[in-house]
Amino acid sequence: MDENVKIMCVNDKHEFVIVHFLEQIQQYVDEITKDDEDYDVFLNVLIELIAKSNENVIFSFLGGDYTEKWLNELPTTVYFAVVGYMHLIDVSLIDLIDTTEKLNNLVADTLDELQDMENYGDSYYKINLN
Repeated sequence: MDENVKIMCVNDKHEFVIVHFLEQIQQYVDEITKDDEDYDVFLNVLIELIAKSNENVIFSFLGGDYTEKWLNELPTTVYFAVVGYMHLIDVSLIDLIDTTEKLNNLVADTLDELQDMENYGDSYYKINLN
């Protein structure tokens, strides 16, 4: 993915968790994708999901539903995008099962880390662009 893509993050820990998550996602998708054109399409979808998450950060402050509505939004929508992508491309059943298991573990760990982050300290509401 283009390193110039900006991701709204609440603090350094959030940035670390989200960047790690996205790097893992890209690795999983790259491993199962046979056609580079399909992978490029997926990366474009990923960029659009990041842009939508960045737009939604404003509403999270206004609505008071911070964790549920925005903090978990990007990992969850990316997860479902990958699941959909895997069903559209030519992928073996073994790769599909293996990648789905890795995805499930990754998204669960990521959401747990984000939940734990709420108690991270005073810098929680600081917005950083990576």
